[in-house]
Amino acid sequence: MTARVLKVIVAVVAAGLAVAVATTILAGQGLDRAEKWVSISGVVIGAIGTTLAWLAWRRPVHGSRSARRTGDATATGAGSLANTGLLGDTDATATATGDAKAERGGHANTGAGE
Repeated sequence: MTARVLKVIVAVVAAGLAVAVATTILAGQGLDRAEKWVSISGVVIGAIGTTLAWLAWRRPVHGSRSARRTGDATATGAGSLANTGLLGDTDATATATGDAKAERGGHANTGAGE
C-alpha cells in the first residue's frame, strides 16, 4: 500500500468520525442551537476549503528547472512522443542532450522527465 493510499484512508476515516461526533453533539443541542452551530461550521469549513484549493492550485515550484543546448526531437506516428529538454513537473537541469526520435507510438527522451 502506497503512502498516498494510506493518507486517503486515514482522511476518510477521520472525516467519518468527525461527522459521527458532530451528529451526536448536535442531536443533544436542539434544532435552534444546532442550526447556529451548523451555520458557523459551514463558514469555517468553506474558508478552509477555499484556502486549500488556492494552495493546491498555485503549486509552488521547488528547485530549479532549465534546459540548455538540447538536441533535436522528432516524433512520427500516432501517439509518439519525443523530448530533449524537460518533460512534466520535474525539478531538473537538462544540458547538452542528444537527439530523440520516436516512431509508431514510441517514446524517446534524452532530457529529464517523469
